Amino acid sequence: MRIIAIILTSVFLSIQSYAQIDSNIWDSLKTIKTENYEFKVPLKWRQLQTQVGQGPEQLIEGSGLGFPSTYNGSPVIVTVFFVKSKARNLEEAKDNCLRGYKENPDREFPENYNSGQEKIAVMSDMKGYFLNTKFYRKSKGLNQSRFDLIVFSEKTNSSYMYTLSIQYNDKSYKFEDENNLNAFAKKLYSYFQLII
Repeated sequence: MRIIAIILTSVFLSIQSYAQIDSNIWDSLKTIKTENYEFKVPLKWRQLQTQVGQGPEQLIEGSGLGFPSTYNGSPVIVTVFFVKSKARNLEEAKDNCLRGYKENPDREFPENYNSGQEKIAVMSDMKGYFLNTKFYRKSKGLNQSRFDLIVFSEKTNSSYMYTLSIQYNDKSYKFEDENNLNAFAKKLYSYFQLII
């Protein structure tokens, strides 16, 4: 009987730790720097090559590193991308992002759901927007929590969208709360700065 109790306790503890973020991924970071911005991501996340002039400026993949590799029998896919676009100011950049959420016909949003938006300090003298949304991707058969940091650079007269996308199998979106994705995204964005 005691052996069964030990086994059950061990299984319970491993399931609990499996469902939580591995905070050790913040212990070692790598810096990605351009002439216009700099940010840090966990060292073990993989930087992928992008073609110049096509797609995002930066593309990083972190599946299986910091989050469970699977959830409800499906993979958990973690990607980060960084896009530069034209906007006249921060408000226009924010509105463009929010509008863009709904333009993709592959996305099904929860009923009566409104995307979140919060104005935050990005650097001591600069504000940005922290946006978040969630939807079901029909083509992938996965739910997605998406977080965007929107900033505007006077230097380049451009806006930047720094996106964290986490896809998983959970129509209830409890995965968001169980893994505290909102706080995780804000921590990731705390390592960002524009070079002025």
